[in-house]
Amino acid sequence: MSDETDRSARAGEYVLGLLEGRDAEAAEMEMRTDPVFRSQVEAFAARMNGLDMTATPEVVPSNMWQRISADIEGVSQDSPATAIPPHSSATKVSSRSPMRPAQWMAIAASLLVGVATGYLGGWLTISEPAPVVVVVLDTPENVPGAVFEAFSDNSVRIVPLKDFVVPEGKIMQVWTLYDKSVGPVSLGTMTSSDITKLGAKPFQAPGPEQLYEITLEPFPGSPTGKPTGPILVKGFATLPGQG
Repeated sequence: MSDETDRSARAGEYVLGLLEGRDAEAAEMEMRTDPVFRSQVEAFAARMNGLDMTATPEVVPSNMWQRISADIEGVSQDSPATAIPPHSSATKVSSRSPMRPAQWMAIAASLLVGVATGYLGGWLTISEPAPVVVVVLDTPENVPGAVFEAFSDNSVRIVPLKDFVVPEGKIMQVWTLYDKSVGPVSLGTMTSSDITKLGAKPFQAPGPEQLYEITLEPFPGSPTGKPTGPILVKGFATLPGQG
């Protein structure tokens, strides 16, 4: 597993609450010291929140636990599909004894973790392409203010690390400089410090040391097509895993 994939997996495990003790403490320390890792944690958290918002609330039947208990009691201990291997370290449960609520909760939690881990695996492998470059953008005070993931089609995902103040009549505009003879090119605008995805642009794929920045411009965007306002954050692209 590459360092970048391992870091992404760790971010997902932290969001899902699968890290405990020293592992959780290490992840929290990494978020304070590694803005790219922090951006991945925030991105996973935002995706999980989006998943929660798509779920339709359902009323749990009042006899739910009784039905689960009856189903469990109805499974024979000797059934090939459920028999526990002779040397298994798992605790055996008699089919003649009703399961305690704590055991029900353990089974439910295991199923939930399994589903969540499978969903995370889908993110890591098939949900979207990997970024070509990663950019940590610093404020004028040399403090990390945002993280960019730039993709081969010049689309970018922006994870602000601070809450930028956007006065009335102003907007944040995102720029990149891929060719000095062309000058800064706008990638789009942002109205708030939320995680933002800006669409593809028709020029060469991003590369290491490419400049990215966010400026504060008059709404709805720079009147000249070039940066005119104060720079909020700027930084140079690096290859994933080398930032």
